[in-house]
Amino acid sequence: MSLQDYKVRVDRLQEGLGKAFAENPFILNIPGKSIALKVDPYYYVAFEPAFSENLSRFAVMLPKNVRDTLVRTGNLVIDHETRNPIIKIRMKWNERSYSMNVCFVESGFIDQALKIYGGVKEEIGLSEIRIHGSERERLEQFFGERTLLKSVAFVE
Repeated sequence: MSLQDYKVRVDRLQEGLGKAFAENPFILNIPGKSIALKVDPYYYVAFEPAFSENLSRFAVMLPKNVRDTLVRTGNLVIDHETRNPIIKIRMKWNERSYSMNVCFVESGFIDQALKIYGGVKEEIGLSEIRIHGSERERLEQFFGERTLLKSVAFVE
């Protein structure tokens, strides 16, 4: 498959996500309701398998192609050893902890979708949910050479 095919797929994914957001803004950035939450300026935490399944539906694409496209284009963080984008982490919201399967999506992918196709004009703010501070070291290993999560993403 050529790089051009991935560009078409990324555009399709962004268009689907943006249009879905325009119809239902609760799909992003609202703890307890959304499939992905912005935790720092560079990354969204996306809940799996809900994120891939919904993005698949929005873009009319097979879920395995959604994940493959996002991995191959660098829009998903992957474990540098296993190439797996999914990791189970503890998150905190309203003084409660939750252990969830997530992937980390480049904020540029989602923010661009919202601005181009979702009608969003301003910058996307951070969600109220935070990653438990005890996960920091493990996530640094998971991210490898990529830009690491900022301190604002964590809470003790």
